[in-house]
Order: sequence, then structure tokens, then C-alpha cells
Amino acid sequence: MRALILSIILLTAVHAIAQTTVTGKVTDKKGEPLVGVNIYFKDTYDGGVSDEYGNFEVSTSKKGDVTLEFRFIGYKLFEQVLTDGQHQITIELKEDTQSIDAVTVTAGTFAAGDKHKASLLKTLDIYTTAGSLGNITSVLNTLPGTQQANDDGRLLVRGGDAYETKTLIDGVLAGKPYYSKVPDVKARGRFSPSLFSGVLFNTGGYSAEYGQALSSVLVLESNDLFTEDMLSLSLMSVGAEANYTEAWKNNSISILASYTNMAPYYGLLDTHLDWEKPTEALKGSIIYRHKTPKNGLLKAYFTGDGGTSRFKSDAGIGDTQYTTESANQSYYGNVTYRQPLGQASTLKIGASVTLDNPDITYASQRIKNNEVNLETRAMLISEVTDGVVLKYGLSNTATDYKQQYQAHPDSVQYKPSFQDYLTGAFAEAQIQVSKNLALSTGVRFEYSSLLKRNSVAPRLGLAVATGKRSQVSASYGHFYQNPNPDELKFSSDLNFERADHYILGFQSGTTDKRFFRLESYYKKYTQLVKYEGTEFYSSGYYNNKGNGNALGVDLFWRDNKSVKFLEYWLSYSYVDTQRKYKSFDFSAQPDFISNHNFSVVGKYWLSAIHCQLGATYWMASGRNWYEETANRTVTHKANLTHELDLNLSYITQIFSQHTIIHLSLSNVLGARNIYGYRPGPIRNLNGNSVYLPIANYIKQFAVIGIFITLK
Repeated sequence: MRALILSIILLTAVHAIAQTTVTGKVTDKKGEPLVGVNIYFKDTYDGGVSDEYGNFEVSTSKKGDVTLEFRFIGYKLFEQVLTDGQHQITIELKEDTQSIDAVTVTAGTFAAGDKHKASLLKTLDIYTTAGSLGNITSVLNTLPGTQQANDDGRLLVRGGDAYETKTLIDGVLAGKPYYSKVPDVKARGRFSPSLFSGVLFNTGGYSAEYGQALSSVLVLESNDLFTEDMLSLSLMSVGAEANYTEAWKNNSISILASYTNMAPYYGLLDTHLDWEKPTEALKGSIIYRHKTPKNGLLKAYFTGDGGTSRFKSDAGIGDTQYTTESANQSYYGNVTYRQPLGQASTLKIGASVTLDNPDITYASQRIKNNEVNLETRAMLISEVTDGVVLKYGLSNTATDYKQQYQAHPDSVQYKPSFQDYLTGAFAEAQIQVSKNLALSTGVRFEYSSLLKRNSVAPRLGLAVATGKRSQVSASYGHFYQNPNPDELKFSSDLNFERADHYILGFQSGTTDKRFFRLESYYKKYTQLVKYEGTEFYSSGYYNNKGNGNALGVDLFWRDNKSVKFLEYWLSYSYVDTQRKYKSFDFSAQPDFISNHNFSVVGKYWLSAIHCQLGATYWMASGRNWYEETANRTVTHKANLTHELDLNLSYITQIFSQHTIIHLSLSNVLGARNIYGYRPGPIRNLNGNSVYLPIANYIKQFAVIGIFITLK
């Protein structure tokens, strides 16, 4: 018994000798004590917290060298390696300038997603916003800085034309983000929202990482590796869609297929168009994801679609009609790879290819395009020191454009074409000076082999905190873009078009509760393409003497807190813009611009019946339209336009499977919106143009769908 007692005493003494005990104090850089700091030994359950004076005492029986960790919200993780024995230490924690409440440069940026801390919209908003019909662009058009126009459907940002916005998927170019635009029918985005986990919509002043966009960029971030199998089926009144995902340990593959046929729908209502072949389309996508052993991620995405439509429209001369026919095949694919390099650097590389082949007949005219865009990119991101991140990148974009054009079946056929290799390089620094001050500065270089010119574009952004949840942001930059293909196909003796952005904004609140943003901007356009003469096919017809400007104010308010189960946002934009470009010999407001745009979006959850009710109402002031007379151009103003959209989503189960039944109604009030007038394709007996209304010919739209998740 004595031997046993002595053995226990000896073991206890040895254990005490081997124990590591640490006492000390935790402060900030000013020497003020930090209360409630989590202090523990790495890979153990041993530890504690600092008291009201910042003092602590912790111990562990783990033998050998141990690592003591200090964790506190808003401060950087601190680690201290210690040996066996008694230790007395004083620790000073440094502020984490990347913490969730740190100020960030947000001028001109709207984020949508479930991960980005500055997200103003959730990914689910793309589906649940009334009037969106699962179209990303339709939701973005409820945000300030955009134009509400059902005659176009594309993004028109802060006085800019549709071609001034570029779309990227995982950082690489998506050359043709919309289905082919034909007169009288609204364009729709090509890419399904279900593919993406985040959306970054830059309405101006964007990063030096991006180029070739005078007004804005839209960056879509695809989903990362799936960890579970999934099968879903969507049955709609206008078609069907199936989505299947198979997941393994470090791999997943998703296959999506959809079919659209508008014949049953157009047969039920008057669309003001005589449909000889209602829209019919087939689409398929494949996405492969692979996680590498060192936390790298490889993504490969391919999608292709094809569709046809044909309809007749009134020519404005008696009972005369003309035909618009569209046949289009488009393919897009990209491969991207990101790989961490150590603790502070990441390499991102990617390549994309777009093939687009629209064949459009408009009255007697036939336009057939064949366009290929191939882009490669590489970027290195490095955190060189506390709060300083550097980005470097290179890109090359090859464009091969061919067109066949005939004004009449018996006329001369034009076959314009061009090729261009655009090389880009950029460097950018993002500096978190403190939680209250952030700076972003960069420069972008581009060279076009077709234009034989280069450009250097500086960019600068600044953000300063004005309160705990408020900040002022400002940005400035030069932005360059090649002229439109419609101009480059006839003349390469042109320069880059240019826009200078000046943005100042204020925001307050949090995006998950109440959020307010006010932003003003000024854009100065120079080197815009202008037409002089009558021979459009002549190189001398085109020059860069055009100019213009855009001045505006954007307002945004989102509230997810004031009323239980209700979330809503309000948007208002004012823009005053003038351009002297193309065929205009005087400064004029472009015919796609409304000076005032207002939107309100609301969603209310009816918990008792498992339904969500959504509503979207937008209103826009009248746009200018221009009539060419024998003596001069006459300016007219169209009337105000507006629309109310509703939807209802009911969550239930069918055969024990999670199911959503969704009903969407657009333009519930039946508003007949006339956005202006345009010259028709057929002239009257006097040889003068007949002006036709620009309207939403498909005035109302109703869709009912059943969305079933089978596993």
C-alpha cells in the first residue's frame, strides 16, 4: 500500500512538473485591456478568457512545445510558441482591418450572393423577384443606375448603351450574354441563375482587373464543388427543365437541360404580333468541378443553345406587314483554376470561348453573323503585408468577326469582317489603412492589333468611415473600349472610345437589416465614333470626333427588419445625358434613356399557408425619339411608362418530395407602354420613312411552374 501511495505521489509530482502554465495580460495597441479574449492551447481543450482587466491564467498538461492562441473579434489571430514551465507574458493584439465591420470601397458596386459581406441582394432574390422570370438582368434592372425598358431587356447603365457593359463568368469573358436582339421583342439573358452563387454588378468606377467596358461590368461567380447528389425537375407552362448533379469526394458534375416552346402561350392571347413560328429553343449545360489535394479548384463549364422564331408586324402602311425571322445557335465554354500558393497568395487562371451564329431576316434585309471570341487570363493575388493586397494580371482576347448582309434578295451582298487580338495587363493595390480608411489604386494597359493603338487607364477608389455603420466612398478612373463591331467591320482606322468616371457616394446601415445608399456620378465621353457622309460601307464614313456626358444621382433603400416577414427595396435614378455621336450633328439625349427611373420590390412571407407573395412596380419618364425630316432632325418626347408584376410561390410536398408551385404575372394592369418611335423597314409612296411605335408587343406574360427536388 505504501508503494502504491508513493507511486501516485510521484506521478502527480511529475505531471505538475511537466505542466505549462501561463499568466499575463492582453491589450490593444493603445495599452487598453481587452476583455473576453479567447485564449487556449492549440489542438487541446485547455484555455480560458481574459477578465475585465485583460488578465488571464491558463495551463495545459500537454508535453513539449505548445502553441498558445489568442482570438478576439475585430483583431488578428495571435499565436505564441511556449515550452514546459511557468510563463509570464503581455500580449498586444493588432486590429484586423479585414474584419466584417471594416470599411470597404463600394462606389459603383452592387453585390448579390450569400457569401459576400457587402451583398445587397441574396442569390434567391433572382428567382423570387416578381417580373424576373428567372432572368438575372431583370432583377438588376430594379437597382439604381439602370434603365427600365421592356423593349430592350439588356443592361443600360448610367447613360450607357448595352454594348458598354461586359459580362464575365468566374473572371473570364462571356462574349454573348443575351439571346439575339430583334426589333419589337425584349432580349433575355442566356445564363441560368441556378449556376451562380454570387453576382457582382459594377455600375461604374470598377477595378483595373476589368477592361473593354465604358460603363459597367457584370461578374457572375459560379457554384463551387457540390458535396451532395441532387436531381430537380421544373415543369412550366412554356417548357421544362431538368438539373442533375452527381457528387464524389473531390469531384462533382452537373448536367442541365431545358426546352422552351411559346406556341401554347401565344395561342391564348393577342401579342400584337402575328406569330408564324413562335419562339422555340433548346439548351444544355455541363459543369465539372474538381478539388485538388492542395485546396485548388478546377471548374469546367460548357453550354449551348439554339432557337428559332418568326413573326409578322404591321408596317404602318395600310394592311402591309413585314416579317422578322431569327435563327440562332450559340456556344460558350470556360475552364478556370484557382490555387493557393502558401498562406498569402492565390493564382487564378482561366480561358473562355464564345461562338455565336445569329441569322436574322428583317423585312427584305438579311443579316448573318459568325463571331468567335477566345480569351485567356492569369492573375496573382498576394497579401504582402497587414492590410495590403496586390493583384497582377495578364489577358489576351482574340476576336474573329464575319458578316453577310443583303438589303434585298436581289441586291449586292456585303461580306465585312475583321480580326483583333487585344492584349491587356493590370496591377492594383488594395490597402486597408485601418478599419476606417480603405484605398484601392491601379492601372490597366491594353493594345489592339486591329486599331494598332494602346491605352493606359488609371483607377482610384477611396472609402472613409463616418460612423459605426456608415461610410463615404469615391472612385475615379479612365475606361476604354473598342468601337462596336458594326463600325469595326468597315473601318479599322479608329481609336478606342473613352469614358472618364467620377463617383461619390454615401451608405449607412447593414445589408441584413436596413440599408441606405446615395450615389452621384459624372461620366465624360470622348473619342466616340461619329458618322460623316452617306457611304456607310466606306472607311472614311467613320471617325472618333464624337463626345458626350452623363450626370446623375442614384438612391437605394432596403429594409428587412421593420415589418415581420416583409422585405422590400426602393430604387430611384436620375440621369441627364447628352451625346454628339453617330449620325447626330448636335448634342442629343440617346433614345434609350429615361431621365427618371423608379422601382419598388416587395416580398411577404405568409407563414400560415406556406406562401411568399411578391410584387414589383416600376415607372420611367418618357424617352426622346427623333424624326428625320427633309430639313432637320425633330425631337419628340414619349409618355411615361410603368408596369406592375406579381408572383406567388407555394411550398409543399408532392409524393413526399420538396416542391414549389410558382405563379408569375407580368404587367398586371395591362399598361400599353410606348417608348418612342423608330423608322420602319418599308417607306411610303413618297419615299419617306414610316415611324413605328417602340412598344412591349408581348404586353402581358403569365407563367405557372412546378419545381420538384427529387433528391
